[in-house]
Amino acid sequence: MPETTPEEVLIVGGGVGGLAAALAFGRAGHKVTLLERDPLPATADAEEAFRAERRGAPQVHQTHGFLARIVVLLREHFPDVLEDLRAVGCTTMPARADLGEPRPGDEDLAVLIVRRTTFEWVLRKAVLRQPHVEVRTDVTVAGLTSSLPDWSDVPVVDGVRLADGSELHADIVIAATGRRGDVPGWLSACGVEVPEKVRESGLMYMSRWYHLPSTFDVDELDAKLGGDLGFVKYLGVPGDGGTLSVTLAIRSDDADLRAALGDADRFDQACRALPGPDQFFTHGPLEPIGGVRPMGGLLNRIRTFTDDAGAPTVLGFHAIGDAHTCTNPLYGRGCSLAFLQAVMLAQATAKHPGDAVARAKTYEADNQREVEPWFEVSVQMDKAGADPAGFAGAGGGDGEGAKGMAALFVAAETDPIIGRGIARFFNLLATPADLMADAELLTRMAEVMANPDAYPIPRQEGPSRRELLETLDAVPGAA
Repeated sequence: MPETTPEEVLIVGGGVGGLAAALAFGRAGHKVTLLERDPLPATADAEEAFRAERRGAPQVHQTHGFLARIVVLLREHFPDVLEDLRAVGCTTMPARADLGEPRPGDEDLAVLIVRRTTFEWVLRKAVLRQPHVEVRTDVTVAGLTSSLPDWSDVPVVDGVRLADGSELHADIVIAATGRRGDVPGWLSACGVEVPEKVRESGLMYMSRWYHLPSTFDVDELDAKLGGDLGFVKYLGVPGDGGTLSVTLAIRSDDADLRAALGDADRFDQACRALPGPDQFFTHGPLEPIGGVRPMGGLLNRIRTFTDDAGAPTVLGFHAIGDAHTCTNPLYGRGCSLAFLQAVMLAQATAKHPGDAVARAKTYEADNQREVEPWFEVSVQMDKAGADPAGFAGAGGGDGEGAKGMAALFVAAETDPIIGRGIARFFNLLATPADLMADAELLTRMAEVMANPDAYPIPRQEGPSRRELLETLDAVPGAA
């Protein structure tokens, strides 16, 4: 197989994953063309970026978690981008307090406070500064082009076919098309079948954004800005530019709550009734930015690009972000995992220049170790509820196993060893395998689970479903 270094790279999709890949490959000296189907007009500031509607990515206006893992990735690989984010008002917040005596790695436990639109805006500006990167917007990719050369046993993707019938060719094609992109359909047309495993979450989002008063001090907030009452999961998150988003997650088949929360006034009233988001509304009404934004179809999905022996089933093509592994957005892992995959793919390319087979094997092996475990974790968390302590307290769990798991989350509030382990886990800094290799943590977890009654679950605060609906029905204008 002929080597081509630097290589030509086509990236389909201009979200977090696509932009991160463009930055990583561009700075490595490759010639990169990023194709984005939305117009994405140039924006002068973060507020214009927020106002721009994304037909292809409506989720950008939902609450997003930028976990500690993405902060570490930025610090290690793109420190200038992290500084750019801070320069436009983005901040970091400790992912957990009360960890006892500091330990190595505690400095990593900080989450990024930023709107996704601002994050992409800063990342896009960094990409546009790269001399080897071209960004083409308002371009729709209809499929892939491929061949079966003598040196390969599997199809080799060598470009994309655009909606206007034209073709673009490259050595590497990267799909960063999100959860709606038709990667299986594209590859099926090339003779490649992509097995999928899908687990629906049964949830939907309702989100709304607000401007915070200039006198509001985010540092005075209670650390617990969300919760889980069984029938509703909720989270209030401050953003950059003095903004706030509140997201309420309900069962997609709860027609009564869905109808009630779709009304802006009743949504605000629900926020005032829920412990956590209520603290934002204690000083009077907030200035809303738009109405209530619903989002459905929350799921977990994993796609397989290797056979049972670990050999790639397609060459020249790679998927990152939700196009590869999609986890329930409720846990805030999507942007961090997409960013991680972009870095891993660029590293695999640098390790195996011009070798499509070795690159694919390395990248997919890295995914199996670093990314795919979070699919299984998300599926199990969906079964148990987002907050195992809250879930068990609401009567959702039974048996000693559920009781023991709930006790661990209660113990984590005061035990720095368990608290640190859980914080690293939820922030993607430690996989389940990493936790199982921590002897000190396992010992403390075993002690807690052996005596769960010593860690009683705190009383659930907040209204019942009936009480919340009655409160919302009393709002003027309610049906």
